[in-house]
Parts: sequence; C-alpha cells; structure tokens
Amino acid sequence: MKPLPRVLVVLALAAVHVGLGFVPGAPLSPAMNLVLFAANLYTLYCAATVLEGKSGLWAVGFAAGYVALFFLTVVLLDKKPLFVLLLVAYASVFGSRPLLGLWAIFVLCFVVFQPYAFETFIPLAFIAVVLWRTRKEASRFALICLAAGLLGLATVLFPLLHMGLSDSVMTLWRALGRDDVREALLNSLLTSTVATLLVAAWGVPLAWALARHRFPGKGVVESLIDLPILVPQSVAGVALVALLGPGAPLGGLLESRFGLRISGSYLGVVIAQVFVGAPFLVKTAVSGFEAVPVQLELASRSLGFGSAATFWRISLPLASRSLLIGASLAWARAISEFGCIILFASSPTTAPVLVHTEFLRGGAADSRPLATLLLVVCLWAFLMLQLGQTMLPFAWRRREAP
Repeated sequence: MKPLPRVLVVLALAAVHVGLGFVPGAPLSPAMNLVLFAANLYTLYCAATVLEGKSGLWAVGFAAGYVALFFLTVVLLDKKPLFVLLLVAYASVFGSRPLLGLWAIFVLCFVVFQPYAFETFIPLAFIAVVLWRTRKEASRFALICLAAGLLGLATVLFPLLHMGLSDSVMTLWRALGRDDVREALLNSLLTSTVATLLVAAWGVPLAWALARHRFPGKGVVESLIDLPILVPQSVAGVALVALLGPGAPLGGLLESRFGLRISGSYLGVVIAQVFVGAPFLVKTAVSGFEAVPVQLELASRSLGFGSAATFWRISLPLASRSLLIGASLAWARAISEFGCIILFASSPTTAPVLVHTEFLRGGAADSRPLATLLLVVCLWAFLMLQLGQTMLPFAWRRREAP
C-alpha cells in the first residue's frame, strides 16, 4: 500500500470514529472510542505489513476474522474492552499460523466455554501444538486419528483437570493443616508403600519365572494375575471380610489365638492394597523381563554364574525401568483404593476414605480440597516415575529393527 492511500485510510478511519462520537446515544464512550481508534490503527498497520504481497484471499480472511471477533465480543457479549484486547492480539499473531491457531483456541475457550475457560484451553492448546508438530510426518488419516484420540483422552481427564484448578493454593494449605487430613495422607503413604514392597517381594520373582520358563498351568497363572483387575472392589472387600473378618473362622482364630486383628487395622489396609495393586506390578515386570535378551543371561551362565547370580547381575538391572514403572503403578493403585478398604478395613482412615466421609458430611465443596491433595500426591508419584526412568543407570533399550 502506497503512503498516500495509507494516509487516506487513516483519515477515513478517524472520520468514522469522530462520527461515532456525535451519534445520538453513541454506543461508545469518548474514552472507549479513543481506545478503539488506537486499536484499529494498530490493526491497519499489522494488516499492511502482513498482507503485503499476499493474495486477496488473505485480506478477505483478515477482514472475516475482524468481523467475527466484533460480532462475538461486541454484539453477542457486549464486552467492548475484551474486543480491544483480543483485536490487538489478533492483529499481532495473524502472520503466524501456529500463534493464530492458539489465539483462536484462546478466544473459543475464554469467550464461549466460560466458566471452564482455563481448563479447556490447556488440553486444546496441547492438542493443537502436537498436531502442528506432527503434520509433516503423519498422513491426514493419522492426524485425524490422533486428534480424535487426544480429544477423547482430554474429555476423560477433564474432571480431574477441573477439580485440580478449582481450589487455590491457600485452600489446599488450610486443608493440609488439619490433623485428620495429615493423618489420613500419612496412613495412605505408609500402607501403600508397604503393600508395594510386599508385592515386589513375590511378584518380581514370579514375573521372571513367567517370562523365562514354560510350565504346566502357565496360562492359568497369567489369567489369575489379571483377576483382581476384573473383580469389582466391593466383591473383593466382601471376600476379605468373609475370610479374615471378626466373624470369620480364620479371622476369629488369628484374633483369639495370636491377638492379631486384621479387619480394621493397618494390616487389613495393606492386604486390601496388595490385592488391588499386585496385577499392575507383575504384568509390567513380565514385559520388562521378556525385553531382556536371553543371550545375555546365557552368556552369564557360560561364564560360571548361577541362575540366582545371573538374575541379580543381568536380568534385574536390565529390567529395572519396567520394574520401576510396575511398582509405581501398583503404588498409585494401592494409595487410591477405596471400595475394598471401606468394607474390610475402614479404620485407620486413609485418604480416599476421608474424602468419602467429607463428601457425605459436607458435599463436594468440603471434600474437593482433600481430593485435590490426593490427586497432587498421585501426580507427584507420576513425576517421580518419569524422573526415575531417566536416572536409572541400567535401563535396557531395544534396538529398532532396521
């Protein structure tokens, strides 16, 4: 655009805004009119810079975006200051497609999806960035599948994201200051850690045996490992009560002869957590041991090391990453267990049981900070899992096939 036409456009824009100031019942105050005039000047400058040398379709697209933004924020929502802010951002990012896409997502979330703006913007922006980064490496069908899958995953996880962003840090800190909350969290941390260690004590050797040997009934054993995942939590709780509860023969015998009360004790909580967490560690450990090349174990045996020494020196270190993942999954499953524990060992109180109690007492408003704290603990375990995988010195990686 030549200098003279630019001057004429600016003068025409100024005349429009001056005319708006003299219209009876003017929709804009003088201050707002001046601010909008400055924003429109900046928009014209950006348009002249970005659209220089572009086809007419670019200009049409720029104008269409301006009109759509005006209709959405001024006509429908009657939020003129918001229109000015979004207009400046729109003119600034129009020359960059990735930034323009994020801007469009921002407008969609913070204007249309209120009051869930921020928690909606985070997953949608992440999906947009992932698709943009992979657009050259994947086919259109693959991008569609990836987008649909990520949207589905975001929908599934959206309640957790919304809950995690609902309470302020001060609210969570006040909740953590309660004695019963700290006690419940410590009980959950302690019992889930003990349960994970117990599962690892017998689950890791079992996983190695399943990965390296064939024996009669192996398929049955592999199916039985998955059984705690398939059984409803309430069924597992009733089964434990029927076996180890105060009125059960075995539970009564242990309490009368040895003074060992299982139901309603720390031991009962650990037993319930072992039941629900075991499949996650064992199945992951089996996959880890299967990924260790048998040739390395045979080489160790040929050098004079026995089966036990080979297991400790070769198999276990090389499968350490999978073992860590399995232990973390088992720990996270154990600390989040509720249905089985509340039927079999509701005392001492664990964090999930306390969340349920607070929900019955005060509803979602009272129980949400406690649920958020428990979510933070689980996310902390997830972060430690990711960090631990990168720090393990003996993590075996499969070589990609040529």
